[in-house]
Amino acid sequence: MTRLTPTPSQTLGPFFAHGLLRPNDGNLAGPDAMGERIVLRGILRDHEGAGVRDALIELWQADAKGRYPGRDADADPAVNGFGRTMTGADGSFEFATVMPGAAAGTGNKRQAPHFLIGVFAAGLSRRVTTRIYAPDAGALADDEVFGELPPATRERIVAKASGAGRLEFEINLGGARATPAFSD
Repeated sequence: MTRLTPTPSQTLGPFFAHGLLRPNDGNLAGPDAMGERIVLRGILRDHEGAGVRDALIELWQADAKGRYPGRDADADPAVNGFGRTMTGADGSFEFATVMPGAAAGTGNKRQAPHFLIGVFAAGLSRRVTTRIYAPDAGALADDEVFGELPPATRERIVAKASGAGRLEFEINLGGARATPAFSD
């Protein structure tokens, strides 16, 4: 009788760039898009603070009026609302887009302007998802999801303005500065 020996589990990839990226996937807004044009720069870090290279970052967002392409009939047709990019050797990545507007929330509430982020990387057995909020304290005060986070972690999901039309943020996959993540 043949005896089977269990083998250790392994994560998928990294092979994201070969089949999941198309040219210009990091640009979510066409030249006719309404709203403030921005460049959103980030860095993906592991639990020790080192940059994570060759990770796939996905971004979803509303248009400048808070409408989602593919869901809302009156969404700006020049805003794709979805993009992908790979991290560089230092874990950095970038998207060109427009500042999202406040989207509809539950009841009559509005969600603060934000980006939904998905991370796929070697060493992860599942996608990590989070939100990155635009730095607007007034809108953040009324956002239900932001309000549910422990106060000590809230600033970890707010982008920092770094000049005209530029936002920056870090996604930390673990450690003392871990970015709050959502469960599937």
